[in-house]
Amino acid sequence: MKIYSYILVIMFGVMTVQCGKDELEDTLPKQDSTDDYNSYWYYSYEAVNKINALTLNMEQADEFIPYTVAHIGDTLLVANIGGKGNSLMLFSQKDNKLLSTIKSWQFDNKTLSFGSWIEAIVPAGDRLYISERQSRIHVFRLPDLDYITCIGNGNWNGPVFQAQALTVNDGLILARDKNGKVSIYKESDATKDNYQKTKRYKHVSGNGSSNNSFAAHYMQPDEDGRILLSDYENKIIRVIDPSLINDDLPDNTSIDIDELTMALDFKPKTFAICNNRWYVTGNNDAINIYDRNLQEWCRALKAIKGYAFSQPTRIYAQNDSVLWVSDTHSSKRTLVKMVVHKGEIRD
Repeated sequence: MKIYSYILVIMFGVMTVQCGKDELEDTLPKQDSTDDYNSYWYYSYEAVNKINALTLNMEQADEFIPYTVAHIGDTLLVANIGGKGNSLMLFSQKDNKLLSTIKSWQFDNKTLSFGSWIEAIVPAGDRLYISERQSRIHVFRLPDLDYITCIGNGNWNGPVFQAQALTVNDGLILARDKNGKVSIYKESDATKDNYQKTKRYKHVSGNGSSNNSFAAHYMQPDEDGRILLSDYENKIIRVIDPSLINDDLPDNTSIDIDELTMALDFKPKTFAICNNRWYVTGNNDAINIYDRNLQEWCRALKAIKGYAFSQPTRIYAQNDSVLWVSDTHSSKRTLVKMVVHKGEIRD
């Protein structure tokens, strides 16, 4: 029997990579067949870029600790929780260089800044929403990053309760509160005149899962219009239905789709939804992979070509073949660009 390996690399065209034993074990069931061969698919992973204090020419290793990640076109947005304060760093992926760092800005003759860790970075239309741990959601206008307003006033008993995960859906801003509830705001209410005065539109119930450990959380719409939300303490990924939100919805009502809740055997932090797989960080030194075709957890990825993970805290999908992983371990403090190689084996 002859075995032919055809390696399809999705990012930057097509190239051939050498297939190792560990990669061959990461296979899917038979997908295609002809009279001449059966076709099987497998995945392999490679670190093609590593950003850390050394590559940024910083003097101290702790000046750069990557955390939340997002992107707008070619520009990568990275929350830096290291150094002497919190900042938003903008990188050019094309040129592989730092474009600028935002630590403070002017608004109504005042100097504002990020007073705590940036928990969420969400581009939505012509706006950029950035939530920080200290109960604030900052709103910037794209593409120039002019400051519009702030939702929340930094007090826990205000309209924002730490906003530890965030997404924007159909004109609504949904934020996961520290106590597990979901606060909802209207984008149209987030105006300059409402600086620190924007009220909650709705406040739906949680499931009793307070995030006292300040573990990273994440929420993102899926292709079916539902919103997935990691729940670290309860070891689940929640699924909520934004179509239930309307003027008549009473506060403290649940909009969870309980039958779709995914129970896990680890505590999930952040996740990346790709076409065939989910990649989830949790309370271990690995990235947990869920196969959507097999509907099972198929692998705990502790190392890839060119990099071994120590504490992969956050993961972000730029697209199906490019993922960014924030390894926050004190020995690493590195943002890893992980490329997914999808390969075919014919026998």
